[in-house]
Amino acid sequence: MYNLYDYNAGSKRVLLLWVLVAISICDHAQRIHASGIFATEKMAEVKLEGLQVRLGRPIQVTAQRAWRSGSDGPWAFIHPVPAIARFPTGELMVTYSLVADTNEEPLYLRAFQISKDGGKTWGHRYDLIPDHQPWIYFPQADGSLLAIPSHFYQSDSKDRHNLHAPYCRFEQGGDRLIFEPGGTRIVDLPWAVDMFPSRIPRTNWIARTKLDGNAYELEGKLFVTGYLSTRSYPEILMSNLLFVSEDRGRTWRYFSTISDPAVMPDSPKRGANGPSETALIQLEDGDLMAVFRVGSGLPWYLHRAYSSDGGRNWTKAEPIPAYSVEPSMLRIANGTIVISTGRPGIWLWLSTDHRGESWQSIDITEHHNGWAPDATYRIGSYAYDASTPGREGRTQTSAYTEMVEVSPNRLLLVYDRGAKPQPAHEGDFTRIFVLPIEVQRK
Repeated sequence: MYNLYDYNAGSKRVLLLWVLVAISICDHAQRIHASGIFATEKMAEVKLEGLQVRLGRPIQVTAQRAWRSGSDGPWAFIHPVPAIARFPTGELMVTYSLVADTNEEPLYLRAFQISKDGGKTWGHRYDLIPDHQPWIYFPQADGSLLAIPSHFYQSDSKDRHNLHAPYCRFEQGGDRLIFEPGGTRIVDLPWAVDMFPSRIPRTNWIARTKLDGNAYELEGKLFVTGYLSTRSYPEILMSNLLFVSEDRGRTWRYFSTISDPAVMPDSPKRGANGPSETALIQLEDGDLMAVFRVGSGLPWYLHRAYSSDGGRNWTKAEPIPAYSVEPSMLRIANGTIVISTGRPGIWLWLSTDHRGESWQSIDITEHHNGWAPDATYRIGSYAYDASTPGREGRTQTSAYTEMVEVSPNRLLLVYDRGAKPQPAHEGDFTRIFVLPIEVQRK
């Protein structure tokens, strides 16, 4: 989330951003219209109370066979956790993981692809982002995207309060990437951070403090969501946090705790994580609303908290109907609040009230499978744990999703179809899709 309503900033940078956005809107709108992906005849209508939603045809960004290291290693490109970002100048970028979903992976690597025609087609894949988790992308006044990393590392194995990661910026609509080793820092953490032990060199062990979710700007400062995991028995539980930067994203400091493991049930249950993956928006009345993961799968519903003082203090978290991992959330041009999430499946959740008190849902997996040309495109299910109610099966997707508003009330949703639990044959591909969505108020 980036805030163009901060008139107190009073800087040339904010004015330049307004000018840049104004210049690019017409060109970008023409690209979206010319692409035809939002053409009414290509979309299926879903009627909800107070809303008319149209779902387009899935557009494949990429497809690849999964692979594994050795005969018993974890499968890679089977849990690709995709993300999407939009440049202020209109270009789109999709990123996704190429490596196995384990903290012992000897290599952390994501790919990115650029679309210059509103999402209709996607360019060459570049395997350049040194992370497994999605990064946070924040638009800059010059039309670039600041890329805020997720994984951080110790500068000194004896210093558990200061971390570093690369500083990255995507420029010229994705044609240029700036990479500065060690250029992003988290400093003066009020806790001693633990590391994930691994077989890789000690200097490359990743910290249990990560930046994840989205960013916003307020009074000239950048804020970003993240989380901390601690070692505790019988589960490793997390707290979700807010960090602040006063130098445009190069240095981050702890600002506040959104929620902590106290929100979890007294008796631990399988799949518990604690407050972690967070999406945050500014509401119509100026308050902030955060929704976040507390577990994986049913019955782990997302939780929600509010802040009325710019993120310094937060209300006690409460569950909402949506579940269960890595939510993406937007307040779109007409005021509708939209959340994408899943596990099991992929879902869209919509609220027309200004505080997000009531929700209606759309099954994106059902829509996708109604379009899928064959079984290698369908998001199916597979056995997981028949002994635990609500955990009998999982679906062939990481259920990590992200949305961008490409023009007023028109969204693109990115999601994956993974060849889970392992490829059935050589033609059983993992695939990344973007889905056009239009949301209108009745």
